[in-house]
Amino acid sequence: MENTFLPGTVRNRLEDLMRIRKVSQTELALKIGCRDSVLSRFLTGKTEKLSDENIIRIARIFNVSTDFLLGITTIPDRKNYEIDELGLSAQAARNLYTGKVNTQVINRLLESPRFAELTYILEQYFNDTIASGYAVQNQMYATISNLTRKTIKTTETAQATKDISRLRTPVYQADLTTIENQFMAAVKEVKKEIGNDFTAQQTLTKETVEQMFGELTKGQDIENPQITPEQITAAVLDSIAGIDGADNAALEQFGQALTHFMQSTLERAATQEKKHESPE
Repeated sequence: MENTFLPGTVRNRLEDLMRIRKVSQTELALKIGCRDSVLSRFLTGKTEKLSDENIIRIARIFNVSTDFLLGITTIPDRKNYEIDELGLSAQAARNLYTGKVNTQVINRLLESPRFAELTYILEQYFNDTIASGYAVQNQMYATISNLTRKTIKTTETAQATKDISRLRTPVYQADLTTIENQFMAAVKEVKKEIGNDFTAQQTLTKETVEQMFGELTKGQDIENPQITPEQITAAVLDSIAGIDGADNAALEQFGQALTHFMQSTLERAATQEKKHESPE
């Protein structure tokens, strides 16, 4: 609901909702199953009482929460729904509340207009709506190809029938292509809305490298420091050894590979430097 509501009483809330939704007193009384006079006395302030049952019915009619009607919150949206109201199966609901699916991801996708469109495309895919059209089209091509081949027996005809056969499309190909494109577009839009923040990671990496360099060059000539590949590898491994899930065997292999890579790089650099220094 786009309207903004100020704090108010049940009467204020009800009057606002009736005005915004253009529902008359008589119509509302009929919908909630109470006498028009009962609702009239409440709206005119002749009584302050409105039964809990009527409040619940009014909340359902206007699709708002009872907390909103009672003035506890200024946000009208309902937060509690019955499973059948949401159209969820028992298993789908169980997957949600047991944490088998990531509810944050589900929320993001359900809030995406593009993902909402995707659900209708998926419905057509499951119901073979589009696929049936391609099946008919393919049958038409097959019929034309067979008739042409049987009635006109020439080399050109044979080639033409092959060309016609190539026009046939796998019945689900268009569906799956559309679904893939639409889903990826929805995911990209959601990611764009979420954004990213690598600043903290980049700052941490920069600070870590500066700290390691400072420790390795302590007491040395800063302009010409002497650091070996083994020293750099040891410093890197020390910085990540405390991370949760770090595997010692994997770290050892990584250290060996890193040392070998740096040694090879230095050797190639030294070789290139000698070539440039040697007279032609």
